[in-house]
Amino acid sequence: MINKFKWMVASCLVFIAASAQEYKQSLESVAWVKIESKGKVVVRTHDKQELLIRGGSATTMPEKAKGLQLVGENGSDNTKVGFYVLKDGNNLILRNLRRSENEVAEIFLPSNQNISVKGDGLNDIEIIGFSGEIEATSEIVGNIRVKDVTGPVTLNSNTGTVEVVFNKVNQSAPISISTATGEIDVTLPKDTAADLSLHSTMGEIYSNFELSVPDKNGLKAISTQKITGSINNGGVKIQLNSATGNIYLRKK
Repeated sequence: MINKFKWMVASCLVFIAASAQEYKQSLESVAWVKIESKGKVVVRTHDKQELLIRGGSATTMPEKAKGLQLVGENGSDNTKVGFYVLKDGNNLILRNLRRSENEVAEIFLPSNQNISVKGDGLNDIEIIGFSGEIEATSEIVGNIRVKDVTGPVTLNSNTGTVEVVFNKVNQSAPISISTATGEIDVTLPKDTAADLSLHSTMGEIYSNFELSVPDKNGLKAISTQKITGSINNGGVKIQLNSATGNIYLRKK
């Protein structure tokens, strides 16, 4: 019975090792990490000065592919986790070669890293915990969710909601968030100093910052579709644009 239990534990460990493949690379002299993916991407922070790509069971090669290499439109897998990685000057390019809707690419970077993410499929982009500069674009269909960041950020979704929660707002560079079809929901610390430009072509604008407009369910509905103004005596420029959706600007 004991031997059977040991065998089961050993088998589980082997399965975990096989289903959690990783790729690591130094970030020495890397200013920007630029990520391209057709599948869902989650970018998180860790306390190491290196890139870590974590693959799940979906990165396991099919039995018939043994001895072959995964090939994509813009490169071949040189990581064993389904990515093509290329150093280009002071940029590190990461191309996710897998397209499965059920597979999530997890990428770990130091919190101060500048990152750019381009999604050109039908999946979401999620970015959590960065103090460096962030750029993200969803070119076809996909939501963008950014949490616990300081900015500056530049975010654009063709079709999808954009949600951002700042834990602090960097005053050094402007913030720009837009979507052609979808809502924008931004949360700022209540003491954020900013000059605002809010524009929704077909939607409405709501905020609980100090704006002289009527209340509606705790947020303030702004009757016009284009608002410019400042909060906390003005500061960094924040521009929010949605063609068809509502804009929500909240206090944290």
